[in-house]
Amino acid sequence: MMKRSFKFTLLALAVTSTLAPMLAAPAVKLLLLDFKDTNPLLIQLVVTFASFFILPSLLIGSFLSKRISKKAILCIGLILYVIGGVGPAFMDSIAGILVLRAVLGFGIGFITPLMNAFVAEYFEDDERSKMNGLTVGVNGLGGAFFLTIGGAITVLGWRGVFWTYSFGVVLLVLVLLFVPHEKPILTAKTVSRTKTTPIPIRVYKIGLITTALMIMYYVIPSNLASFVVDNGLGSSATSGYLTALSFIFVFLAGITGTRLNKLLKKGIVPFILFLLGLAFLLMSQAFTLWMVAFGVALVGFGFGLAYPILLNKMAIATPIAQMTLAVMLMTGFANIGQFISPLITNLIQSLFHLDSIRSVFFIIMILIVLIFLAAVTQSFTSNKKKILGN
Repeated sequence: MMKRSFKFTLLALAVTSTLAPMLAAPAVKLLLLDFKDTNPLLIQLVVTFASFFILPSLLIGSFLSKRISKKAILCIGLILYVIGGVGPAFMDSIAGILVLRAVLGFGIGFITPLMNAFVAEYFEDDERSKMNGLTVGVNGLGGAFFLTIGGAITVLGWRGVFWTYSFGVVLLVLVLLFVPHEKPILTAKTVSRTKTTPIPIRVYKIGLITTALMIMYYVIPSNLASFVVDNGLGSSATSGYLTALSFIFVFLAGITGTRLNKLLKKGIVPFILFLLGLAFLLMSQAFTLWMVAFGVALVGFGFGLAYPILLNKMAIATPIAQMTLAVMLMTGFANIGQFISPLITNLIQSLFHLDSIRSVFFIIMILIVLIFLAAVTQSFTSNKKKILGN
């Protein structure tokens, strides 16, 4: 019973993951109307400002994890999450809202890596892969649900949108009841081996791949609103629904990823690249809303398959004594990708003198095709060597 409750709590915590800052998106238009004398850029920062503070909080979380229990850090993170999330509903200035969004970022930075660290430390093999998939999936489903709720609550004004973060109170109760205080039991041999062993280089390589994945995934959500409106395919609200659709397919990939991974084995990476390449091809050629929706869904599904695999590979490559630090590094690499994705898009447009986001989608598709061909060639060469060796 304890283990089932513990699993449920970890899955519930996934809702507070890296997608959480986007839950404030439905409030932006209403804030623009209420704060007409405020620089629009500052109001747009209401959505992304929290993300800037996730990275420094990872360093603080790493420091705290050596001195207090993970459960205590989770509780601190959830308190900050509720204060920073709901607090803006009581503010009368954009400056006050931004300060509280920074508090939210610190809360997310404490929660997300520890949630993933618990999965890495308490679950093994197939069970760990399944939990990684489920946490990513629930993150996507929670994002879709709260984006939809936030959009509906806008009829009550922008303050109502921030109340969606009050779900953190429920999560705090779950953590207090079901997350264990004790650390996973390590054998003397494991402890002596891991005390002096640095984090393997492979973890940093996996982190860089994670950054690349995040850059790719956030190219579409960060440009979706302007793409839809500029091409006469809908309004800003339409882009919100499409983003929610992407999150739903992240969820579907999360709950089916373990089976697909077992079925395709080494073919899973080429399959993910195929999905992402097809998604960007569709987006570059999309002149109907259905094509955009299909492309967005494929991106979500590809991301939902890839991220749990990276988390699992990181857990396998890392000595257990350094698991928390490694997960924090992974979270940092993921946030770097999220931050620089719009910068990469602008860089591609500047380098190739492009005046349309369609062309950027097409260039990214070409890059994915090249990576796909390299992955297929490597897989073929590896299989050939095995056959010749036998």
